[in-house]
Amino acid sequence: MGTLSLRAELSDLIAKEKDVTLLNVLKDILSGGSKNALLKAKLTARALKAEEDLAAGRTLDTKQVRARLSARRKS
Repeated sequence: MGTLSLRAELSDLIAKEKDVTLLNVLKDILSGGSKNALLKAKLTARALKAEEDLAAGRTLDTKQVRARLSARRKS
């Protein structure tokens, strides 16, 4: 993918994005304002996914987590 097509695609994605937090992280990354911008972006993305999972009910209770961990140890 060439530079111009990548810029066009990113521009389209940014124009459609409604999450202000994500837009601020992108701004930090592109402006070089934060030395840990990539880490911040990864953590923000994980937090947003976690919020979506909670809202959708994709959670496990303590008993389920322990059962999964126990099964992994046996493998």
